[in-house]
Amino acid sequence: MLLAPGNTKSNIKTNATLAQFVSKVLGRQELRIEKLFTMSGGAIQENWKMDLRSSEGEQFSVVLRTDAKTKIPGSLSKKQEFNFLSMAWKAGVRVPEPLCLCEDLRIIGKPFILLEHLPGTTDFDTIRQLNIGEKLGYELGVELAKIHTIKPQYTQNTESLSSKEFTRQKIKSYQVFFDGRDQVSLPAEWAMQWCLSRLQGMASSVVTLTHGDFRTANYLATPNGLSGLLDWEFSGWGDPYSDLGWFCAKCWRYGMEDTPAGGVSTRASFYRGYDSVSGKEVDEERVLFWEVMSLLRWLVIAIQQGDRNFIGGEKDLELGLTGLVRPLEIERMLLELTSPSSWASFEVVESTRA
Repeated sequence: MLLAPGNTKSNIKTNATLAQFVSKVLGRQELRIEKLFTMSGGAIQENWKMDLRSSEGEQFSVVLRTDAKTKIPGSLSKKQEFNFLSMAWKAGVRVPEPLCLCEDLRIIGKPFILLEHLPGTTDFDTIRQLNIGEKLGYELGVELAKIHTIKPQYTQNTESLSSKEFTRQKIKSYQVFFDGRDQVSLPAEWAMQWCLSRLQGMASSVVTLTHGDFRTANYLATPNGLSGLLDWEFSGWGDPYSDLGWFCAKCWRYGMEDTPAGGVSTRASFYRGYDSVSGKEVDEERVLFWEVMSLLRWLVIAIQQGDRNFIGGEKDLELGLTGLVRPLEIERMLLELTSPSSWASFEVVESTRA
């Protein structure tokens, strides 16, 4: 379980080895770690704020990011995450500067990333109270479109795949997941069929880098607006609309239906920001498709989070409640978005599953 901000109890030793490593990375002499504590958030990863002091008395902070005790399928290795984050940084996306990747297990016992520490909050209620929603929505749209300007070099077995094929493979992975469970989710089966039927007539798009978890709680905001995009452990190549749908999905609005873009902004402001970089008007039908896909994905993740508690030995109350409560909420949302009337103009696709 993550500790409260400011709690210095740590399972990462603030020893001379770590201090020397950080000193070398930053090119500074004799840095001392004054405090190391977990930051709020991070259901799958651990983020540690490291307060440092130089021999001259200068004080500053960096972030150490590493894996939690257990992971869920799809979460990247630290090396993969560092590489995608570095791509975004080089493309001018507003992210914390990736300072280094460490795979030397002698330092803290597991791989980690050192990042620039940026100001701001990830807390949803605090962000709402800043009263910068429309400005923030526009800025988030701009940065997301910048991410989607990054294209694969076709060295990652992506050359033969269209965004449509990526999407079909995702649906197949969800089918495999639910087929392996003891209990059938009828809303999930219904929604997967809905997605396959809509996919038939959808145009394919260019495969781009996707953030993979683009939502409120995974960016930092200040009274002046967006500070930086965080948490790249699900990034990869795919359909850019997957990020748009994830951000606008009902599960990430936190009950704020008047601001469906991440619970903080109208769709109009978010889309305007995106359009200003992409040069194309956002296709709202494709966003809807990916909102349904996002709910399916969140349903899978919620069940996996519960497994981390009940099967994996994490023993975390939040993970346990996620696995017990969230699936019911998500299934209801799926049925609301895929009502029988929404099937009218789409042909039902025959299942190819055994």
